[in-house]
Amino acid sequence: MQVNPWLVVALVGVLVGADQVRAEEPTAEATVEVLTARTLISAPAAPAVGLGFVSGGTLLQPDGTTRIGEGYSHCGVIAVSAAVPPEVTAHCTSAFRLPDGEIHFSGLRQYKSIEAGFEDTTVAITGGTGAYATARGEGKVARANSRGVGYRFTFTIS
Repeated sequence: MQVNPWLVVALVGVLVGADQVRAEEPTAEATVEVLTARTLISAPAAPAVGLGFVSGGTLLQPDGTTRIGEGYSHCGVIAVSAAVPPEVTAHCTSAFRLPDGEIHFSGLRQYKSIEAGFEDTTVAITGGTGAYATARGEGKVARANSRGVGYRFTFTIS
């Protein structure tokens, strides 16, 4: 059977063009917002560089009324100031367990004091499980209230 060379060229052109159309489709983003209430921190008031500690607690719906999971971070101290109390910089990796899967993320945290908690920051979403198995993006972290240590995490997932 003889194949017309122009037919082959046309077919290849259609396939390449179809692939380019798929590549230009916009990616959908999702936003996940969670409130946290710290119930655990294992760091001493004046940690040393190299010390590892764990922190975490309860995850709540954005209105703060209903528990929806738990979240924990493992942090390594990378800098300590000479101030009293010492300011601490830590690199932390975290996982939030939600009803539809886990969100995993990482970032630097600046503590004016360990007791008071960390300052507002941005984190990188590194993956997850379940509904978040292919998650990438970033999260914005801000103080949720002036009582206790709690934060509002707003993840933009692509």
